[in-house]
Amino acid sequence: MSKYKCPHDYYSLESLKKYGYRVYYDELVNPNLFPKMLNGYCNEECKTKMKEIYKIVMEQFLTSTQRYFEDARIFEYAKQTKESDLIFYEIFFELKERRKDPIDGIYKTFDAKEIKVDPINMQNKLVLINFKVGILNGKPVRLCDLPEGTKCDYDADHLPDNCTR
Repeated sequence: MSKYKCPHDYYSLESLKKYGYRVYYDELVNPNLFPKMLNGYCNEECKTKMKEIYKIVMEQFLTSTQRYFEDARIFEYAKQTKESDLIFYEIFFELKERRKDPIDGIYKTFDAKEIKVDPINMQNKLVLINFKVGILNGKPVRLCDLPEGTKCDYDADHLPDNCTR
């Protein structure tokens, strides 16, 4: 057994479950960062773990991107000037909130119990405008998942009046 640690010890299924696919995605798809199996350092347990991590990351990414494209609204050229990227869309559904950390003053992502609309932040407002989604009882919803006739508290047709940043 080598005295050196396997380079895959850094990867954990627990972190993946807690933080989602983005925690490892960039490394797993970048050929220069790809976590190679190293002879003498990696074992069957490591190989099995990395296969599972790769599978989960790619499945979560595929699910997220499919939903992103299914929910995207199509606008005429030059009618809509600001767009929302995949991360804004995901954060909207993860009930995450970007705000200034009171300790170091840096904007960070925090867990939230519901989407705040008084005032609503700009990224959530853009998600409401650009996607077929809404806010119902403080929770994010996909309009396609709602029973017919259900009205959201907020959606692209009923936006909160005030906005931050």
